[in-house]
Amino acid sequence: MKSFKNVIVPVMAFFVMGLTSCSNNEDAATYSANALKNTELMNILKQKGYQFDKDGKLELNDLANNTTSLDLSGTKLKDISGLDIFPNLKEVKLSNNGYGPVFDFNKLPKQITAVDLTGNKIYDFEGLVNAKLENDELKTTVLHNFTKLYLPATAKYNVEDLMPFYKEKGKEADIQIADADGKLQKYNTIRNIPDPVFRSYIKKIYPSMFIDDSNIDFSKQPSLSDNGKNITLYMPNDIKGLESIEGFEYFVNNPYLQKMVVAAMGEGSYKIGHLMPRENIKGLMLSNTEIEEGIDLSKAKNLGNLTISKCSSITTLDLSQTKICNQEIKDFDVFVSNCLNITHCPNLEAIIFPNPSTDCIANIILGDLPKLKKVDLSMIKATEEIALFLDNTEIKYPELKNYFSSAENKKKELTTDQEKVSVTVSKKMLDTDSFKEFIKKYGKYCNDGYMSYQKEFDAGNWLKPSDIEE
Repeated sequence: MKSFKNVIVPVMAFFVMGLTSCSNNEDAATYSANALKNTELMNILKQKGYQFDKDGKLELNDLANNTTSLDLSGTKLKDISGLDIFPNLKEVKLSNNGYGPVFDFNKLPKQITAVDLTGNKIYDFEGLVNAKLENDELKTTVLHNFTKLYLPATAKYNVEDLMPFYKEKGKEADIQIADADGKLQKYNTIRNIPDPVFRSYIKKIYPSMFIDDSNIDFSKQPSLSDNGKNITLYMPNDIKGLESIEGFEYFVNNPYLQKMVVAAMGEGSYKIGHLMPRENIKGLMLSNTEIEEGIDLSKAKNLGNLTISKCSSITTLDLSQTKICNQEIKDFDVFVSNCLNITHCPNLEAIIFPNPSTDCIANIILGDLPKLKKVDLSMIKATEEIALFLDNTEIKYPELKNYFSSAENKKKELTTDQEKVSVTVSKKMLDTDSFKEFIKKYGKYCNDGYMSYQKEFDAGNWLKPSDIEE
């Protein structure tokens, strides 16, 4: 009996140890294959109760495995990478996070099929579609297949991304957009043109885009006879009685229209939302118009003429992606040439030119820009006209080598005869060392254009032979 006990006790102990070992293996935590490198997101997730090991791998407990929807609204999360660490995540809520003006869907894993972006100021939606016109037909490849997409109010100005996505997925996906009060409405591509004068003008140019007396559908491709017509609101007959140009945005922002010039130079006081001209806009001219939600020129790669006057809402003009002072003369558009005219913009603080740039611009007029601290025009080697009324601005003047003839669309040698560069500045600028230096060096090749600007800008007369090098 004693011998039997000696045998059975170790066997039972071994059996119990085996059971304990199996139990420990079953209770051992499992972790994600990859570590979360996004520490900002990790800190937010820890606050929500998610656990990580010392290497940053997510513990795949019930909380993590059952997470199909994740609310990150109001967290101000800047970096949204790493959400694929959740094995079953399908929806992410990112409202009120301060995103904009661009949101890149490429940063969301493909497993995310529902996203809420309401409460952000997003105008541009990268990584959603790849769309282009082929033989006047829109061809769209959906890059992220959302079944639910909730959009901020600012999305109403986007044509390039959301319209093609809506045409492809609108019937099956839940696509909604917030109104001005934040209330969600079913998204569509129908927009109202409220002003009867503006509406009548647009209807003459793009009649095929109207679906009734007051509304356009910007998903409708204009007829061949309409497409590419310029919008030029400055003739008296066109602007008489004009009170609003609301709806102007949907033409400027529409990359699926043919190349055109858009201008609204009325004498009233107008307001529009967000402008984001694309490669089809060759010239943009605005006067007495507040661009309340800003202007983005980052994709305006064929913009050769920009004129903005009496606009207090712009603070920066980034021309680095445009054709302004960034185009070979042979490519200057016959209608718009290559020009920059910015005047009476009290809050403009910076103008960013292309770098590197070409050396020719047909004319440049900068005036009454009290917050513009400095501007470098030294890359300009050839021009027909320079008019600067910048009393508070540090200026690097053009280093002239040629005269540009707009009539012949070509450079010519600097001459002391008839064809001279027109140069005009304000009275106060006459006494600055930088202008005196410029005139001493180049004055003999220039004419004084002060008579044309005396009334508007109090231009000064610099043309004194004693100031010019012979």
